[in-house]
Amino acid sequence: MPREQDRADARFPAMDDSDHQDGGPLPAGADQAHRLTADELAFLLRDPMLRAREAERAAKSNRSRTERRAADPAYAERLRAGDRERQRRRRLRDSIGRPEPPEPVAADLPDLTVAQAEARLTDHLDGSPSAQAAQLRGRPDRIRLYAEAFVAYRILSAGGVRPTRGALAALLKSRFGRTVTPSQIQKLRDHVEGFAMAGGPWAMESPHPSGTARTRSTRKADTDSHAPGPHDPESPVPDAG
Repeated sequence: MPREQDRADARFPAMDDSDHQDGGPLPAGADQAHRLTADELAFLLRDPMLRAREAERAAKSNRSRTERRAADPAYAERLRAGDRERQRRRRLRDSIGRPEPPEPVAADLPDLTVAQAEARLTDHLDGSPSAQAAQLRGRPDRIRLYAEAFVAYRILSAGGVRPTRGALAALLKSRFGRTVTPSQIQKLRDHVEGFAMAGGPWAMESPHPSGTARTRSTRKADTDSHAPGPHDPESPVPDAG
């Protein structure tokens, strides 16, 4: 008497590649459709302890970088410069094929010498109750730096285009012997433009139809770096060597 397994084998014979649907061979690669890639297999087969050690090393590296960044200003500046360069390259890639953006317009500044700009700013600070004004009143060297930045900005913006931070820093260095960091030059440029707004010490004056003088500003101070305006009590004063 045949065994149960023998009867089952007789009813359902084993299939091989020649039994595929119409009797033809399996398409090339059909048996690979649901197989994992080498990378997927390597990820799944990794030792859990190895993954934990890698995560611990990454966390330790991040902590060390954060601590060094806080303790070493030069290192922090290099990291920021690297971030800016990566952002610049990303913007450049994203801009391929797009029309050129319009050039930013410069703030409208009156024709003043360094001494005149300094005197106007000093008078303005003497009459201002803000915390920033009080801070600047005790720093005549900072007031002088602002006035020099005003003159450098005005020279570079003669064509109506807003000066770049690099050009502004270079002119401060060559003309006035000032060395400033990228973050300091950003704040200086923002404050020059802020002081040129209506009501500021460096606002342009134009004749009013009634005969009285009024101040105006052609643009709002730039806030790309999220630096507060020059009349904000919390606004930091850039410190350059």
